[in-house]
Amino acid sequence: MTVTTLTKVRTSSGGRLLSRPGYLAGARALLLVAILLAWKASTQIGWLDEAFVSTPRQVAVATWDLLTGEELWPNLRVTLYEVVVAFGLSAVLGVAAAIVLDRNRSLNALVAPFFTAINSMPRIALGPLFILWFGIGATSKVALATSLGFFIVLVAVMGGLKNVDRDMLLMSRLYGAREQQLFWHVRLPWCLPSLFAGLRLTIVYCTGGAVIGEMIAAQNGLGLLLQTYSSQFNIANVIAILLVLVVMVSVMTGVLELVERRLLGWSEGSTDIPG
Repeated sequence: MTVTTLTKVRTSSGGRLLSRPGYLAGARALLLVAILLAWKASTQIGWLDEAFVSTPRQVAVATWDLLTGEELWPNLRVTLYEVVVAFGLSAVLGVAAAIVLDRNRSLNALVAPFFTAINSMPRIALGPLFILWFGIGATSKVALATSLGFFIVLVAVMGGLKNVDRDMLLMSRLYGAREQQLFWHVRLPWCLPSLFAGLRLTIVYCTGGAVIGEMIAAQNGLGLLLQTYSSQFNIANVIAILLVLVVMVSVMTGVLELVERRLLGWSEGSTDIPG
């Protein structure tokens, strides 16, 4: 048996182990423990300044205090509302715009340079303008987050519509399918994996847009809490809020992946990493 063969056997064996939910969950738990131990050791040794990075224990206490207190939940509801609305608008408007532009090539050629120019603008830097235009309420955060998510969905759907398998299109035409039938029954279903990949990224960008908008100017929201704790140099609470955001995004992404698996059981590899 050659060295190459041995390497392939070991690699495939390791891959099969990590593909099992129990082993994968255990590996993730060990990795998390290793990160926490390295974090704690780095502050104790002096490699990291505790005043700037806090400690795992301080963050755990801060997280518990936030979860059991009255300050977190009203602000979490506001941010979650903004993200969900922005995500929905991004999905609906992005898919609709992609379909219209795909069906009308002349319109696509006309507006493509303008869409590219708008998408190249740093919307985060334009955040103060959104506040001036829409006020300090939830509307400005939804608008800012939607301006980020819309283009992700648009690009994902248009890319999926362009990358349909040519053999499938040819076979469908041979069976007498018309262009409209090809679009609705072949091309559009084919681009669904690309759409869901874009939607997963849209959740992240909509969350970032909403939180940054809240940090600029807001009456409530997790972004406002981040800004407040940062100004107080309360690093433990800042990290605790970030952990809450991570959990929120993870839950939303998990729900989306459940929907994706239900709808796209026919599509192999429709999700990034199983388990």
